[in-house]
Amino acid sequence: GKGVKCPFGSKWFCGGDSTTICKQEGFTNACTGTGQIGKGESCANLYKQCDCQSTYKYTCSGKGYAGGSGSACGGKYTQCKCATNYVWKDGACKPKEDYSACKIGALFYSDNTCSSNKVSGKTILGVVIYEKSASQNGWIMTHKPIATNIVWSTEFVNVPGITSTTSWSTAAKDFDSCGNTDKIRAQGNSSKYPAAWAAYNYQPSGTPTGKRWCLPAAGVINSLYNNLSTINTAISKAGGTKLVNDNEHIWSSSEYGSYRSWFFCPDIGADSGGLDYDLKNLSDDGTSSVVRPVLAF
Repeated sequence: GKGVKCPFGSKWFCGGDSTTICKQEGFTNACTGTGQIGKGESCANLYKQCDCQSTYKYTCSGKGYAGGSGSACGGKYTQCKCATNYVWKDGACKPKEDYSACKIGALFYSDNTCSSNKVSGKTILGVVIYEKSASQNGWIMTHKPIATNIVWSTEFVNVPGITSTTSWSTAAKDFDSCGNTDKIRAQGNSSKYPAAWAAYNYQPSGTPTGKRWCLPAAGVINSLYNNLSTINTAISKAGGTKLVNDNEHIWSSSEYGSYRSWFFCPDIGADSGGLDYDLKNLSDDGTSSVVRPVLAF
């Protein structure tokens, strides 16, 4: 018909059966199979190619997988079945986490397992200094410092949002290691806040995917004092540096105030739970101000 346009997609036709004409143009797929959607322009609800919905994205193959769950689209699934001792978590089949052996003083490995004695062939990440419970993460600490003679900060301000208290018993209730570390980093760069940045940048080979190291909150390293002998035994087994006398001041991510921050010292007594405080810009006062980052499990 002259002057009459009949649209389908970016093409035009007049008269005849639209489905027949569309198929002649190469639009032959209804794309109604499991998970399918049309790809590109359509013609009479037909497509030249089909695609899969974005939720069909898992191939469900490899270690820990036992195939796909439900129907597939283009060989991909919306979820996978996991092999024995693996669970579906965060879009992958991951080993079941069994931390029953992760008691204080245990060695913690890159495969998320623990042992009381060193296991040949495994990568040790640190030693358990705080046990996991239903309401609290477990924590491991490196068996040696990753930075020594390091300052907490070069400026004297209260970092917004982190625990700041002059009471050691209050500081010992702070377990927000990674939250504190993030807030300190947001306050300034690595030149201004070296300790927190050193912990954050520590990513040794074998660190489990999705986990990161943090500057320990005072509550986490407070656990060192009551379990120091057990933890030192584990540190020795891991080939690390034991905490003895006054050899290390381990920076926490908890503040004593705008000028000072809490740290752990091996020879501080029970009246302060092993916690003491010092100027944030002090890197060495006859002992070593160090960073021993922690990792939650």
